[in-house]
Amino acid sequence: MADPAASTGKGARPFSPYEFMLAFRYLRARRKHGGVALIAMISFGGITLAVLGLIAVMSIMNGFRAELFNQLLGFQPHVYADVRNLEPERVDTLVEEIGAMPGVKSADPVVQGQVMATSERYEIFLQVLAVQPEDLEAMDVIANQTPDSPTGLTHGDLSEFGAGNHGGDTVVLGAGVARRLGVSVGDRVTFTSARAAPTVFGARPQQKAYHVGAVLAAGVSTIDDSVAFMPLEQGRLFFVREEGTDMIHVRLDNPDIASSFVRPIATLAGPNAAVYDYTQLDPAFFNALQFERTAMRLILSIVVAIAAMNIISGLVMLVKNKGRDIAILRTMGATRASVMRVFLIVGASIGVLGTLAGIVLGILFVVNIGPIQDFITWTTGSNPWDPSVYYLYRIPAKLDWGEVGFISVFGFVISLLVTLPPAWRAARLDPVEALRYE
Repeated sequence: MADPAASTGKGARPFSPYEFMLAFRYLRARRKHGGVALIAMISFGGITLAVLGLIAVMSIMNGFRAELFNQLLGFQPHVYADVRNLEPERVDTLVEEIGAMPGVKSADPVVQGQVMATSERYEIFLQVLAVQPEDLEAMDVIANQTPDSPTGLTHGDLSEFGAGNHGGDTVVLGAGVARRLGVSVGDRVTFTSARAAPTVFGARPQQKAYHVGAVLAAGVSTIDDSVAFMPLEQGRLFFVREEGTDMIHVRLDNPDIASSFVRPIATLAGPNAAVYDYTQLDPAFFNALQFERTAMRLILSIVVAIAAMNIISGLVMLVKNKGRDIAILRTMGATRASVMRVFLIVGASIGVLGTLAGIVLGILFVVNIGPIQDFITWTTGSNPWDPSVYYLYRIPAKLDWGEVGFISVFGFVISLLVTLPPAWRAARLDPVEALRYE
């Protein structure tokens, strides 16, 4: 055997080949020779499964979040500008100015109001959005609709919306609204507005019958059950807005940066307009999503830390079994730092290799989530993922490389940290005491 002092003595380079050779020999040694191969394999497997679970769960949560936002923001605008206090000419100019901003996909004038909708059998309250026909067609939930998609126009089309002699009398109902009213394409519904219109006999509520031209499913029940659309000009007549506009709905190329557009749009609109993004409509909901994601990451990180704790038990046993070897190395000139590095390499190797294996398996799991779902469906004989309930045909999984980076760093760091106590104990071992009891 080479002289340890030659490689690990004073002034020697840390983490020399000799230290790696000795560490890997300890890892490969069987229990009867004082090794910890079984405990090392258990520790390796525990860390691998914990990292795999962390990547899989976080990816599925990211997928659900992305699908929810795609469905929600495929219908809802990303930034709202309340322009009810602006003159109609200024609103028209503002729509053009916002639409010309880099990163803005569209800026749509909207008139909105609450109505009571009545069919032959039922009546419900809902929100009506009056939009231009081309703006309705450009919504992601309609423009990006595929033949097998459960969202989009489920019945009818927009050919009569705002067109022809009767286009102004055509409305589009949310899927939940149509179901609650018991109507379909071709039926008629009556809208009654709470806002009174002046007549020669005094003020009276606005009431008008409309033709159902299409049924729209956004994929979000709170939207499908409470929203209907009518042409913009008809909305101005029905809600007595004359040439006015209530809101400008702004859609962006990247909804994730909606908050950064609030100030520039507010500057363009002036002090008489209120501007806010979609997260401010229901801050509790979006804060809950973020909290859930953070909490889940924390909980699963604790699972990884618990799995890494197995390394401590293995190293403690290894230090105890190799006390005589440590004493001989010390008497041959090996420093305490060298002994500590040997056991650091042993423990860190288990943690790092387990983390790497978990990352690879986790990525493979996320990439092949579709075949895995098909296999589960085939083995159980039933589809646990009903698209009529979840509005999704596949379990959504989105691999976030930032999450993978965090998991990698966390796994590496926790593996090194749990290795420090037993490695420090090995370095502090007194050679004289070790040889005496040996």
